[in-house]
Amino acid sequence: MKTIDELLCEVAKKLNVPPPVLDDPQNKLTLSLAKEIAYAVECAAERMDLRAVIAVYNDGANPVLLHAMDDSYIASARIAQDKAYTAAALKMPTHEALKESRGGAFDGLTNGNGILLLGGGYPLMRNGKLYGSVGVSGGTKEQDIALAKLGAEYFNHRIK
Repeated sequence: MKTIDELLCEVAKKLNVPPPVLDDPQNKLTLSLAKEIAYAVECAAERMDLRAVIAVYNDGANPVLLHAMDDSYIASARIAQDKAYTAAALKMPTHEALKESRGGAFDGLTNGNGILLLGGGYPLMRNGKLYGSVGVSGGTKEQDIALAKLGAEYFNHRIK
């Protein structure tokens, strides 16, 4: 299996991306950048022989993009959205939030009201500022985590 860096390089070549920069003068996550993130995750999912659903949310934990690969699980649409919401709302990867819910800072936090403590959600952060999040569903816990992490790393690759 290829490393995340190798996959990012392949995706960047396929997309022929412009120089790294947020494409909104107010430094907001835009639909075009959300599409790039989803495409990067989709390319990696294809290489892993997965059919994933990718949700990209903004800094207010609201949806910007929901991207479902052909033949993905119906349930993955809601799960990916909840993972993206959780990563943005808690400003941390969802697998870390799960650990914190078991005796840590979020002790007693449970699933519900959009919070989903399963691996596969990552915040999109740069220099301590939240820009949004990405949630992925369709594989194992480890695969979803790796794909969401790749989406977050792609985001960091694209901005200054």
